[in-house]
Amino acid sequence: MMNYMREGGWGMWAILVCAIATVAITAMRSKEKRVSALMGGCIAVLMAGMLGMATGLNAVSANAEKFPDKLDAIRVGLGELANNGTFAGFLVVILGGAALGLSFVQKEAKPA
Repeated sequence: MMNYMREGGWGMWAILVCAIATVAITAMRSKEKRVSALMGGCIAVLMAGMLGMATGLNAVSANAEKFPDKLDAIRVGLGELANNGTFAGFLVVILGGAALGLSFVQKEAKPA
């Protein structure tokens, strides 16, 4: 797991911080505002993931010339920056699923 985080670069840590902050903020909100807090966290995690992937693409394109086998350097670099996308996607599914489940629970709990 640490290799996964290390290879993804600083963007992985930004994604993780956004996810943890989302959980903390959601826990502090009233029951009516928790779904919107989770959805805002989904957006923040997606943005951090896209930023991590973009900076990874920039690093790959800027440094590929330094390697004797440029194609291999690009292949490895793209694999590493893809970690940002997979990690962000995984956390968005969890946070979005929690928001969806919570919205169903809240609708069922309201009196008709």
